[in-house]
Amino acid sequence: MNILSLDLELNQADTGSKIIEVGACVGNLQTGEILEIYSAFVNPNEKLTEFIIQLTSITQQQVDNAGTIEEAYLGMEAMAKRHECLTMPIVWGTGDGFALRSELPKTCPWNFGRRELDVKAVFQAYQMAKQGKIQAGLAKALTRLELNFKGKKHRANDDAVNTFIIYHALLQKFA
Repeated sequence: MNILSLDLELNQADTGSKIIEVGACVGNLQTGEILEIYSAFVNPNEKLTEFIIQLTSITQQQVDNAGTIEEAYLGMEAMAKRHECLTMPIVWGTGDGFALRSELPKTCPWNFGRRELDVKAVFQAYQMAKQGKIQAGLAKALTRLELNFKGKKHRANDDAVNTFIIYHALLQKFA
């Protein structure tokens, strides 16, 4: 059984939060193996804020030379289809699926169902059950599970991979 882990990076400008990177991975829920990783920059057609450039290390040139949100989505969707993923992606915190759907053109079909599974909420429930601290970002949650962060923080594909790692580790604890 394979699942898609999704993460987005967004520009936080006066015009709102527009997607600048779509990251995803496909992981096998039984083995914990990462089968494929996907990353695509998205051109938001606006200037990146200095805060976002510093946080993500994504440059203006990278997004200016990037494709559309639809192209990024279709690449991710193709990966999910290749690996016959469940139609409900996992995310760290809620909203990435909704944000992606809302930026897609109305002519682009959404093929991941209406729900996303919030791994942060699952982690917090686990922490409550063992009377541990429930507040945690992605890196801190990994530390609390005695795991190491893989890649670079605030990069969509790395955050998607780490979200899957946490989810798989929690499934092993629940088994």
